[in-house]
Amino acid sequence: MPDEKGTVTKMARKPLYKTTETEMIRRIESGDWPIGMRLPNEFGLAAEFGVSQGTMRRALITLEGMGLLDRKPGRGTRVADPAAKPAPPVATPPARLLDGAGQPPAFTLHRARASTRGATPEEADLFGAARLSTLERTLRRDGIRAALDEITLPEALIPALPEDAAIDLADLLAAAGLAPAALTESLSATITSMTDSVALSCDRYTALLVLTRTAHDAEGRAIARQTLRMIGDGLTYGA
Repeated sequence: MPDEKGTVTKMARKPLYKTTETEMIRRIESGDWPIGMRLPNEFGLAAEFGVSQGTMRRALITLEGMGLLDRKPGRGTRVADPAAKPAPPVATPPARLLDGAGQPPAFTLHRARASTRGATPEEADLFGAARLSTLERTLRRDGIRAALDEITLPEALIPALPEDAAIDLADLLAAAGLAPAALTESLSATITSMTDSVALSCDRYTALLVLTRTAHDAEGRAIARQTLRMIGDGLTYGA
């Protein structure tokens, strides 16, 4: 569209997932999708709207967070009653990783790199997506490089992860308008590779704690994963 000086300004294209969300909201508000109506599964809806499964999944998560849809494992997706009392939000699991003072360790950003790439077979099985957005970061604790962080999620959910995104996975997803139904985590151990030891400026074969956090939608499917590999000095993990 030309401005007063005759300069042509390009109109920003509305993201496909937003277009999908808008049409789904219109159908609900107009009564085309009445309260209690059971919707087709994710694959069927994606085909109906002509979008990818990842795009449809993001739209479903958003509308569920708005209280417009009710999604339960084994029962499918139904149009929710807006007058019904909304279910309380799922709380993030209490902090189990603690420092010597009994507080969650405070990490700060040292270096970050965001990119997109094809999913590995294991990641494709986990996310049901062929392409992922990733964020790889080196983190500091008490001024020392102490952790390597990697976030992975379907590109359709967040096309580009900001390098200064929140370190906490729940906060990162909330900033993108995504509200997971559940967050799970597990702990394992490993040792540094040569690349890890250089990135963390530590000795080769230094012991690392590996904390894996996974965000799930209401049907139990993974929508994001965080892998945090940390030098374990002064850290504890418990119930």
